[in-house]
Amino acid sequence: MAESSKYDFFTDELTALEKQIYLFLQRNEDLQQENKDLSNKVKSIDKENEVLKLKLHEIESKLNHFEENGAQNKSETFDPEEKEELKNKIGDLISKIDYHLRS
Repeated sequence: MAESSKYDFFTDELTALEKQIYLFLQRNEDLQQENKDLSNKVKSIDKENEVLKLKLHEIESKLNHFEENGAQNKSETFDPEEKEELKNKIGDLISKIDYHLRS
């Protein structure tokens, strides 16, 4: 009878180990799938990030181009007399705004 109880004990232990192994394998599969999904998400975000970087670079290039052209066009459009006249008008407007703010 002692042999029978040892046998039952070992079979119970083996059954418990099989359950734990099954649970570990199941958890491993779940983690591998989750890892794969996260990896795909990272790749997608990286691609999106690259696209956004390209768009940002394009916009910055356009901005620099407009700033350069704008500076050239402004200096070409206004002669010194017009520039001085604009400075005076801006000064007058600043004075008026300052007067209204103080009163």
